[in-house]
Amino acid sequence: MNASPARRILGAAGRVTRRFRGEPRLLTVEDRQLRWARRIVEFEIVDREFVEVLVSQSFSTDDEAVHFVVSNDGTRGLTISPLVEPEWLRAQLPDGRTSWYDFLHQEQPVLVQTSPVFDAARWAAAVPEPDRPGTTLDALRHFLQHARPDTPMPVPEGRPGTPPTWSEYRKTALDRARSFAGDQVHMRRRYRSEWNGLDYAGARKRFAAGLESAAADAPRVSIILPTRDRREALGRAVASVQAQTWTAWQLVIVDDGSTDGSSELITSMAASDHRITVVRQEPSGASAARNTGLRAADGELVAFLDSDNTWFPTYLEIAVGALYDGGHPAVHSGMRMLGLNNERDSEGTVSETYRGEDGSWDDLLAGNFVDLNALLVTRAAAAATGDFDVALRRWIDYDYVLRLSRATGVPAYVPHLGVDYDNTRDGRRISSSHGASWQDVAVAPSLIDWSALEAGTSGRREDLVSVVVPVFRDWQLTRAAVEAVLRTTPDELDVEIVIIDNASPRAVSAILDAWFSSDCRVRLHRVPRNLNFGLGSDLGLAMSRGARVVMLNNDTEVQPGWLPPLVGALDDEGVLGAQSLLLYPDGTVQAAGTVFGGDKVLPWHFLAHHPRADAERAGQRRFRAVTAAAAAFRAGDLIRWRGFDPVFANGLEDVDLCLRALDDRPGGHFAVVLESLVVHHESKAPGRDDARIENRRIFDERWRGRYPSADFGLFESAGLEIVAFEPGEPRGHATMVRSSRPVVVRRPRLVEHGSWAGRPSLRWALKADSTDARAMEDVYSLRRHLVGLGQEVVVDDLASFYRSSCGLDDVTLLVTGARAPLFVPQPGAVNVLWLSQDSATDEAFAASFALQAGPGARTDAAMTGSDSALTLAQDAMAGVLDRADRTQTVAE
Repeated sequence: MNASPARRILGAAGRVTRRFRGEPRLLTVEDRQLRWARRIVEFEIVDREFVEVLVSQSFSTDDEAVHFVVSNDGTRGLTISPLVEPEWLRAQLPDGRTSWYDFLHQEQPVLVQTSPVFDAARWAAAVPEPDRPGTTLDALRHFLQHARPDTPMPVPEGRPGTPPTWSEYRKTALDRARSFAGDQVHMRRRYRSEWNGLDYAGARKRFAAGLESAAADAPRVSIILPTRDRREALGRAVASVQAQTWTAWQLVIVDDGSTDGSSELITSMAASDHRITVVRQEPSGASAARNTGLRAADGELVAFLDSDNTWFPTYLEIAVGALYDGGHPAVHSGMRMLGLNNERDSEGTVSETYRGEDGSWDDLLAGNFVDLNALLVTRAAAAATGDFDVALRRWIDYDYVLRLSRATGVPAYVPHLGVDYDNTRDGRRISSSHGASWQDVAVAPSLIDWSALEAGTSGRREDLVSVVVPVFRDWQLTRAAVEAVLRTTPDELDVEIVIIDNASPRAVSAILDAWFSSDCRVRLHRVPRNLNFGLGSDLGLAMSRGARVVMLNNDTEVQPGWLPPLVGALDDEGVLGAQSLLLYPDGTVQAAGTVFGGDKVLPWHFLAHHPRADAERAGQRRFRAVTAAAAAFRAGDLIRWRGFDPVFANGLEDVDLCLRALDDRPGGHFAVVLESLVVHHESKAPGRDDARIENRRIFDERWRGRYPSADFGLFESAGLEIVAFEPGEPRGHATMVRSSRPVVVRRPRLVEHGSWAGRPSLRWALKADSTDARAMEDVYSLRRHLVGLGQEVVVDDLASFYRSSCGLDDVTLLVTGARAPLFVPQPGAVNVLWLSQDSATDEAFAASFALQAGPGARTDAAMTGSDSALTLAQDAMAGVLDRADRTQTVAE
């Protein structure tokens, strides 16, 4: 049909208009965000005060607040209201490509939960029909318009405890937002691209009174400069000291065993300047060298300089003046950082950044902002701080500054540029060759007072079990883990759960706190910096109150009845700690204890990926180490052992703890409680394995020559024999320790008793869909029959059909019920298909099995074959069918 003249004219006009106007611009993500933001503002659900507290910023309109939230949502995890939790909404998204704000503003009849305390459907259901909200946004607006301060929150079903009132929840949410904003301030970026401090003239004017007092007093500054094999940089460092406008100084150069000619250079420099003192020692490390320098220092003030850095000429003068001006025990100056301390430094491009700021004790706990090269202290403050810690490999200055600050207060900031810091990557520098976990080692004594904890051990509650759950990022697994503990704890056992949030994104603590806040058994503490598993668990131990403490990964799911036998194992004084039997979600073993393979071989989990029946058959309960994914300890023991060593970043900290415990009590042992079952989902948080190689290096250095002897005999109890080892690492890295795994086979054995005495005992794997009741009836019947014949039987559900230990199975038997699960027969095993009467199995599929048996089989089970396993399987199947026939005859 031809278009009318009018439509033709309009179409032509439209084409001409588009020609001059161009094609319509595609909507960008920001366009969609702003469109959504305007819609949200229209619904009047923005809590501007909450947003302002959360981001430490003021907004003149709701529009501005929402625009800020949606523009920063991807990196900061913000929200517009305590009633709207984006991460909670995302968990309900039907399509992962949909944004939470698109999902929220869709006008759909299905009302959703917008946070752990607001279920739009529950609120709407309580509103009379004429005014009942029809969408989630309508429900939020209606709530804000009609809820009173004492209105109970319409919480989602399943939230534990009594719902909070609106005023209670909003106050808690504001407090939580305020705390998060404070953490963000503590963790602020320490570097900036431009220097905004005082120049020399401005600094002299600012600290004029102090400079005048210092000039009259003329204190001598002892400068400690340790060096080893840095001849090319040493001359520049010393020259920067000699160029100081403050001339009353003593430079103590400690040669820590240099072999590159530095010693001769130092000698010549000392000969030409009487203010230079030279001390030589055998190679002992930077901390020992600084301690040697402190003992040789004779000045009233003390400063520190590394051989690869230099000072601006006015550094000492202004620092001394500032120290005198404020009567401070210590001050620190600004720094210019040359380089980025990364691989791009090799390109030859030098980038300049600046550091220097005033900060509080909480700022210092979050991260160091006082560099040793920029620090000036009084002799009294240095004495109160004590020596440098020679055991530290890295973050030596952080440890020193923390101890200095505990003793005399955080050093005062002098906003004057004093130090040129070489921040290019250099493998010879400590910061380039040792792991980041040394930062946790340095900060740990400032977070946990072990002596005070030990003194208070007797005051812990004997009737209380404390469960410590460290978490990083994942709130969903954590919520499930905590709920499982609460659900499975018997009424007669008092329990508390201490959740340590290791600086996860804001939503993690917000959701967990909102969900569990009404249950007094759950306490949550967020730290501003990720302390990893070790120090995070130690902090949870310090905050706990029970005499028995269970360390529990947040990716575990405890099973009914798990806790009483686990903590009950500690009634045996010889047990130093007890571990649950850890299972993968497919039902196979994740860890049934820790097994050692001798010196320089990393330990491994006993019977990992084997059926649970193997662990029960082995019956092994005594081990020299266990995993801390689900393990119980006496709090007093953990405190005496000083908890997990934070030098291990998410790996080997539990094995190290166990070996230290055995050093403390050589006659003790660790237990695996086979009756305590815990499913370990073994999630992989971002960065989980970043320190794997460093952990191994530290472990080997600590225990080299003292590894426990090999536990190979443990496998014999499970009827297994080690015949070889997988190669394992190292593969090109410098950590000379093996991560090999044993290759095991099932040891042949004969049936000892019964009608089949003297015949082989085979390993049978019965495979079936556990949700098929008819199939499971057959499984239980077959298992009883085979065990009665002296056979070894394991049962595999769908998820474990292809477990890595299948190679041990002599016979695999697929049981089909009303549904017929597919299974590719196991190579090297006799594969049997058990067909129920109502099985509808494809003939081509059935033909891939060596035997077919069961009431629905279309071939005789007694097939011919020369293989002994096949013959035995034929006899067993014929026997079970014969017994079934006899049972049926008797019944008739």
